[in-house]
Amino acid sequence: MRRISQLGSYIRIFVGFYLAVTCPVVAADEEGAERVVLQLKWSHQFQFAGYYMAKHLGYYKNEGIDVEIRPGSPTLDVTEEVLSGRADFGVGTSSLLLDYAAGKPVVVLGVIYQHSPLVLIMHSEKPSDTIERVAEGPLMIEARSGDLLAMLRRAGFSIDQLDIRNQPQNALELLGNGKGSRSISAYLTDEPHTLRRKGIQFATFTPRTYGIDFYGDNFFTTRQMTVDRKSLVQRFRKATILGWQEALRNPEKAVDLILKEYPTEHDREKLLYEARITQDLMTNLVTPGYMSTERWQHIADTFLETEMLEKTPDLTGFVFMYEKRSLPKWFWPTLTGSFMLVLLLTLVSINFRNLNVRLRQEVNLRIEAEKDLKSSNLELMAAKKISEDANLKKTWFITNVSHDLKAPVSAMISLTQIFNHHSKTLELPEKFNRFLRQLHSGGEFLILMLDNILDHSAFEINAVSVCPVEVNLEKLFTDLINMIQPLADEKHVSIRVQWHSKREKLLVDPTRLSQIFLNLLHNAIKFSPKGGVVFLDLTINPHHLVAEVRDQGPGIPIEKLNDLFTMFGKSDRTGSRHSSTGLGLSIVKRNVELLNGTIRIGQGVPNGAVFTITIPLGEEPAPQ
Repeated sequence: MRRISQLGSYIRIFVGFYLAVTCPVVAADEEGAERVVLQLKWSHQFQFAGYYMAKHLGYYKNEGIDVEIRPGSPTLDVTEEVLSGRADFGVGTSSLLLDYAAGKPVVVLGVIYQHSPLVLIMHSEKPSDTIERVAEGPLMIEARSGDLLAMLRRAGFSIDQLDIRNQPQNALELLGNGKGSRSISAYLTDEPHTLRRKGIQFATFTPRTYGIDFYGDNFFTTRQMTVDRKSLVQRFRKATILGWQEALRNPEKAVDLILKEYPTEHDREKLLYEARITQDLMTNLVTPGYMSTERWQHIADTFLETEMLEKTPDLTGFVFMYEKRSLPKWFWPTLTGSFMLVLLLTLVSINFRNLNVRLRQEVNLRIEAEKDLKSSNLELMAAKKISEDANLKKTWFITNVSHDLKAPVSAMISLTQIFNHHSKTLELPEKFNRFLRQLHSGGEFLILMLDNILDHSAFEINAVSVCPVEVNLEKLFTDLINMIQPLADEKHVSIRVQWHSKREKLLVDPTRLSQIFLNLLHNAIKFSPKGGVVFLDLTINPHHLVAEVRDQGPGIPIEKLNDLFTMFGKSDRTGSRHSSTGLGLSIVKRNVELLNGTIRIGQGVPNGAVFTITIPLGEEPAPQ
């Protein structure tokens, strides 16, 4: 009874002390939230889903922030809204860098779109029309479209000689009825879908085709805000990133929220289409909000090259340096309470020690017997954890390096294309043209290798998904052949394509399909002899796409077939002096299996290798 009385006293002392320490925390949690305004750059749509989710799931509220989200318009200057104090935070584009270079005190907090969704759309009956035709009529371009202007400059246009007008709210309607501009700026997530539904023919010009890979949407604030209310800025950034992560995990829930809470002119189908394209532009290899000073420096260099900047700015004050939060208010009271709990448990343990002595003596022998086994298991588990962590860090490092390398390589390829396009005008010698072709071919091979590495990393962390869209198959394969043709010309190898179907449009994932056939065609050309032919036979039946890639190179030894598709496995073709990274065929097989297809290998007659791909198809798209 005496021990029970002592135990009760300990408990009363602990409870009284803990309540005394933790009561101020409750009062602090009940303080009012800080009100801020977030200014969007366009009307409500999935483009801003992460902010909606952060608000309605309570992420802003949990950080003590009450956010008002205001829609924008084509004529609204978001930067001016934030600098004037009418808004605390804004959603901008890579053109924010031009404002910073002009002396405006803006600070970018994070990037949402890793690739810009801005494109130039031209009303045309021929999707194959070239960009030179945009100069035939006025261009309607929305404000702050720096990557489009840079693309036009790199394409050889003088901005002063083009008839560029501010883009009105109804620009898409003017493009469709042929009474306005022939060309407008557009978002990949929006206007192309609307034009297809209306059956309007158009051509699309993407800045990335010209080696300009800018960031897309970002969110920003003022320099004064990061100084006077730095804690608020950090909390807003954290809650925003959580909102975007939830929007990517559950896009249908985000669409339901937009339709219910935010007035929008888009229907559910349009918003879900926008969600799919948004996921591609954000990429699932980096977290929302990720940005690097080196990428911003590359964007500044592009602006400088296209004469949109006079000198490269110092980016020290432009990119927000996120710092970890200090210890929360409840930390010390919780630590104190935990200490008191440990003290209480210690006292309880002392009171029950005598009762446990006999039991501990009886099980002592068993504990000693199991000790060695547990120690071995712990060492194995620790070693396994270290190995898994090292592999994951390696995968993220390779992924980020490969991702950042693609931008300068794409720029190199674009420069070779521009030189080739103007070779006759510049009267370049044939030796220099041959060097350009070799440089272009090497760049395309490097892009293919980087894509293979990115795909391999994505497969390793289970971050690969299938996004089927309506695709013109003939145009897709024509683009693939044009991409790999310089390598074939360098090797003096011809490519012959045979179609066995009149069906043109299919519901497939163009990214996965391109990765499969780029690798197969590259291998076929690489192993073909000088003057050889690579055959690509395509057959489309009601339920399957069947493709056969044949070359006239040395065959594949039978004993190597089982290891051909393993990671870093090589074909070791008889008599061949070629080598490879061992990633291509492994990526091919994984992509084929991701599309629920099959791949078979055979020997050609009289020689060579034959790869046969069979991929199941979805329903045939309705004719427009």
